[in-house]
Amino acid sequence: MYIKTLLMWLKKMKIKHLYIASIVFLGACAAPTSSYELLNEKKDKHGYIFYQNEQTYLHVDDLKDKLILPAEGYVVPEYLNLLPNAKREYRSGHHMGVDFSAPLNHPIRAVYDGVIVRSNGYQKDVDIDTYNSFLEISAKVGKTPEDIYNFILLGKSVVIDHGYSLTTKFRTITVYSHLSSIPDDIIAGSVVAQGDVIGFSGNTGTSSGALQNKKGAHLHWEIFFDDSKGRYFIGQNIPTELLKNNIDLLFEQ
Repeated sequence: MYIKTLLMWLKKMKIKHLYIASIVFLGACAAPTSSYELLNEKKDKHGYIFYQNEQTYLHVDDLKDKLILPAEGYVVPEYLNLLPNAKREYRSGHHMGVDFSAPLNHPIRAVYDGVIVRSNGYQKDVDIDTYNSFLEISAKVGKTPEDIYNFILLGKSVVIDHGYSLTTKFRTITVYSHLSSIPDDIIAGSVVAQGDVIGFSGNTGTSSGALQNKKGAHLHWEIFFDDSKGRYFIGQNIPTELLKNNIDLLFEQ
């Protein structure tokens, strides 16, 4: 309101040079700052695991060691709906991980050394009506609430803290979800080595799990990178056409 009044006064007083200069100055201030957006769009993101900005990113070259595939014999899928950033309309969210097509009860391995943060092998699926009611809540909220996502939709899951051993730039955790079962010795606080079996693939946390059938078994795998400013997920701000190639670079070949 003050700026509008000032401009009207300058125009009324016929101080043209100040009026014009003010419009130019204010117009420049009001214009969206697109330099970062343009930089982000033009940035060559080959090899990046995620890219937030010029200061916050992770390139595969930043990793001290590479990971092993969590489900031996099953590679990163090519189908985009199984990769990060894919929309999940049914829960008003988006995918933040990789779905490996491991069949029911296939051994799932720790991709790197770490400490178990969470293991909920005791969890049982809710019935399908309750499951659908949670999806309706997500739709009403406009996003997937964290409690519904973590404690219902992930099903039986294991979370491993890798600390700063994988990269000194970020604290890293990996998440293994929809498991059919989890070994009794995989409990919070236990230490695991790369390659240790930490569970078996299944469909818990999915609609098939709620229906108590054996369809749709797979491993939903996530990796997150934490710093003082936030948490970043694999594939964040990476162009669709580079996703599979960049994620492949994470794993030993």
